[in-house]
Amino acid sequence: MKLVGTQQKRLVKASSFAIAFVLFPLASLAIEVKDVPNPRQIDGTWVTDQAGILSNETETQLNQMIAQLERKNGTEIAVVTVPETAPAASPREFTTKLFNYWGIGKKGKDNGVLFLISKGDRRVEIETGYGIEAILPDAKVGNIINTQITPQYKKGDFNSGTLAGTKALVVALETPQASSVSKEPTPTAIASGKPYTTLDDQPSARSQNLQQPTEDGNVPWLLLVGGGLVLAGGTAACVKRSRVLIEPEGHSRLRGSSRLFLCANCNKPMNKVEDTIIQSTLSKPEKVAQKLGSVRFEGWKCPECSQQLTGLGFHTVAYESHSAHFRNCPTCQELTVTHARKTLKRPTHYSSGTRLISDKCHCCDYYIEWEETIPRLSTSSSSRSWSSGSGSGSFSSGAGSSGGGGFGGGSSGGGGAGGGW
Repeated sequence: MKLVGTQQKRLVKASSFAIAFVLFPLASLAIEVKDVPNPRQIDGTWVTDQAGILSNETETQLNQMIAQLERKNGTEIAVVTVPETAPAASPREFTTKLFNYWGIGKKGKDNGVLFLISKGDRRVEIETGYGIEAILPDAKVGNIINTQITPQYKKGDFNSGTLAGTKALVVALETPQASSVSKEPTPTAIASGKPYTTLDDQPSARSQNLQQPTEDGNVPWLLLVGGGLVLAGGTAACVKRSRVLIEPEGHSRLRGSSRLFLCANCNKPMNKVEDTIIQSTLSKPEKVAQKLGSVRFEGWKCPECSQQLTGLGFHTVAYESHSAHFRNCPTCQELTVTHARKTLKRPTHYSSGTRLISDKCHCCDYYIEWEETIPRLSTSSSSRSWSSGSGSGSFSSGAGSSGGGGFGGGSSGGGGAGGGW
């Protein structure tokens, strides 16, 4: 009886893919978040393979690993592949929207992870819920992507890369703290100093023995060691979503929204520097990036310690855009390159398509373009993806998942990292 129910669920999932292909056989690879089948609602599993890049065996192993983790501490991981993420502004934006649309992770704990692979964008994004950012800081996620996932994807081996990446996530999330960590994450260490560095740029970064601010206001912090992060004359900052501990003078590069800053010397709130002063200190590439909207600059000054400083007298913070539309210029060393894609020939079920890709710097004469083949639309991947040997009913687990009712209602603010291949 249970087996019949499982087979019916798989038939529903396969049918949902097939209907889309029948109704839109010549459509582009564009996909909306609401159109991605939710595996928890369809058959109580954790994987949706719309791009048709994963084998049945791989899906079975992924579901087994994730189900075991969810049973152990309630953490939820969704693995999703899509042909591409247009019309979303970027793969990152698509990932964040899908994460919150599905509500991955348990409500109140926000202990979810979305592992998304966009084949057409040649991009992988791993999004983390608020509640596990202390266990999976951006730097650690970036390290998993750069060491476990993209090297395999570059070889065309999506199965090995996805399995290795998921296994690394599961190992990190099997810690006891994963099921009980609070919504507000522990500060994550980042290094700063010219040239700017970011968490995503440092795949080998590691946070060690970082602590929450204590009741008396003293916030212990460490310099992040290893992977080339020890910069001569550099400074360190301990980041949490609501506030950031930074040196009174230096440079940092962050992703996401504005934060409240505390001085690392005296632990007192810092004051925002007037924009006109900041503008006078920016280089030409920085000004171009700011005009493009790829980077936004702020200055923060400690009222107590600034008098003893010998440099600018404040800390410059650069906020990077999440958009994949921008690239770093190899000459200017700033996000002054716009990345454009134009479909020259749309793919069909019978033939591949062609896409023109170009990178152009708006500060110097750097320009490059190339053509890329768009894989033909697959009609068999969706029906194949959910026909693995053992019954998917064995993957169902935990509260909130019985009967394939969906994810647990978690949310994300954009934590995690991404990478291309």
